[in-house]
Amino acid sequence: MENLEVLTYGFALSSDQGAFGYSTNSLLTVGGNKILIDTGPSSRRNILYRALAERNLGTEDIDIVILTHLHWDHCQNTDLFPNARILVHPTEFDYAKNPNRHDHAAAQYMAEHIAKMKIELVSEGDRVVEGVSIVETPGHTKGHISVLVEEDQEKLLLAGDAMPDGGTVSRGLPYNIFWDVSDARDSVEKMVDISRVFYPGHDRPFRLEGETINYIHGPENLEIFNSTEGGATTSLTFTVGAHRHVNIDTVQKPA
Repeated sequence: MENLEVLTYGFALSSDQGAFGYSTNSLLTVGGNKILIDTGPSSRRNILYRALAERNLGTEDIDIVILTHLHWDHCQNTDLFPNARILVHPTEFDYAKNPNRHDHAAAQYMAEHIAKMKIELVSEGDRVVEGVSIVETPGHTKGHISVLVEEDQEKLLLAGDAMPDGGTVSRGLPYNIFWDVSDARDSVEKMVDISRVFYPGHDRPFRLEGETINYIHGPENLEIFNSTEGGATTSLTFTVGAHRHVNIDTVQKPA
């Protein structure tokens, strides 16, 4: 019997001062195995601690960590889980150890740290536990993977940044591509062929019914705090567009 919970919800927001690097971190319990998919950025470390504590868990209780890819906003808290097997794709791991000079999203320091942990290299079709397997979904990064959960008669896909938001379905592409556009498009088609239920990297879980996206659960708002205690404050303009620009910056390609 599987139980899938979101510990921290991701957001698909960007600003003129950079992106909100808040990724989705999910806890999958299968039998006695507690599996964490992505660990998130250090800025959410305390939130991750609290989410686990609310379930009477500590970081030492996690058996397996699956990293969809090695961008800092998805893997910075991996060091919190010393007892866990750390699953990552070999291509992703090899690249992150020596990323291209202009690739500032790859967490090279985390790859070095993970190498000292219980790392296991996984690829297409590898079985994690009963009913849970690895799906290769490159494009956003060179060695991106997603996690397929077969639950009763339904298949759920924890898609990371191969499908970062619901808009990925209509665009046919994730909104950030750092490896290859063709691979990214193929991965979206592959995911839609496999599953109807998605846990994206920076959005709420949703079900695809025909061409309609129906969100399943998760917060619909984000509250931002500021004060005038220092004598001034920063104003905020929130702009919503009908479409999201796809950022194609293939910094992972050899120069």
